[in-house]
Amino acid sequence: MKKLLLSFAALIGLTTGAIAQTAELQISDAQKNISVNKTSYVLKDKKLVPNRRADVYSDWYNFTGSYEEGTLLGQKLDRFVNFIQPDSNLYTVYSDGKKSPTGWHIIGSTFDPKDSNYLASGKSVLTRFNPYTVDSLAFTQFYIRQADQMTVNGNLVDIVDTVYIQYFNIGGIKVGGYSYQANPGVTYRYATPAVDNLSTKSLMNSTAIKTDTLLLTKAYADSLVLENGTPKSFIGRGIQIPVNVKSQSTNGANNSANLFAFSIVYRPMQKSKLGDIGIAYDGSAWMKYNLYGLSLASLTGHAQEIISTNKINNMFVCNSQVRYGQTLFGFLKSYLPGTIWTNSLFFPNFVHITTQNLSTDKINSGISGIQVYPNPAASNAQVDVVFDLSANSMVKTFVTDMNGRVVLSNEAKQCVAGQNAMVVNTNGLSSGIYMVTLESAAGRMSSKLTVN
Repeated sequence: MKKLLLSFAALIGLTTGAIAQTAELQISDAQKNISVNKTSYVLKDKKLVPNRRADVYSDWYNFTGSYEEGTLLGQKLDRFVNFIQPDSNLYTVYSDGKKSPTGWHIIGSTFDPKDSNYLASGKSVLTRFNPYTVDSLAFTQFYIRQADQMTVNGNLVDIVDTVYIQYFNIGGIKVGGYSYQANPGVTYRYATPAVDNLSTKSLMNSTAIKTDTLLLTKAYADSLVLENGTPKSFIGRGIQIPVNVKSQSTNGANNSANLFAFSIVYRPMQKSKLGDIGIAYDGSAWMKYNLYGLSLASLTGHAQEIISTNKINNMFVCNSQVRYGQTLFGFLKSYLPGTIWTNSLFFPNFVHITTQNLSTDKINSGISGIQVYPNPAASNAQVDVVFDLSANSMVKTFVTDMNGRVVLSNEAKQCVAGQNAMVVNTNGLSSGIYMVTLESAAGRMSSKLTVN
């Protein structure tokens, strides 16, 4: 589906607008020449040892990998390196000679543990009633260090570059949505840090509940492999950072209450001048500046479109228009979700969480633990039905009204022992209360569903 013209409707604030949008992101093949160093380092040199008790669930979550196994059924996204700068002075020259400013200044990601894609990678799916702590964050960075010293006030000093990582819970996250003008009845969801609290001068957001400062010296430099003066490949490294941020209370009716997000800002000590070349893939001359990049992912022609209000995993960027006072895409004036492009953007990262109230006891028999969400749901929503199964079995899902009449029925699906998920589409259902029933040889279980 081509995203050529969209109309947006914010779910918070009810702001509306229309935008013109290019169909695809053009990613240079040279950016895809990446490799990862096995070494890693931890902020403040601290290792995290999660607390494990019988009633505690603790695990790593990687949405990009789970999305590849779940939605894409094993197909892999293309990885590439994207460098970020706090301004647009530093230019990149591509192999065809095209010169472009480094236009992205912030890269970040929103994490939602309620996404049924996690089942594809063997993870437990949480609900909005499972508060959790983010213990650690891990991702692949590329710190290309080409200058070790600079003159400051007449003195030669060592260069120390800085990375800021900000963390947000739902108190600092804005949930929004957009719809195609050709299909105004369907809203596609996203979530980013609150747009009105971003400083376009410092690129910091005042709603962050914590900010970590990562100081980059020569010891943390990775490699840029050159061939005849032209970049051939990038060597990055995985890093792990202790976080210790708690999600907000999930006891209310807000399906987005336990969202978590983080953003990354790079601030080099040595500032570039307008027009300087930071990196050139065509062999032309370029300045020796320190560069900071992240491993991102995309797939030509594949759009990540989020319909459910219950599961909102997306990455986001902040680009050059914001720095110069422009309002690109109407009310999306500071953060652009990775879902708005035909080639949707992903930020592969790992989030380690611990929740204190997710039972890890084995299921004795039959179907148990059925949970339906979002609940209440809209009349055009996708609803996840998550449940536990004691043994492999075929499971059929059907929906009945309060008079016992079957209004929706899905074909039986082979499910495995452990946690599973079914999807129920509420299209065509009028407002009211329904029963969602799972039926298999192992047993039968039902749960209420309210459609607004």
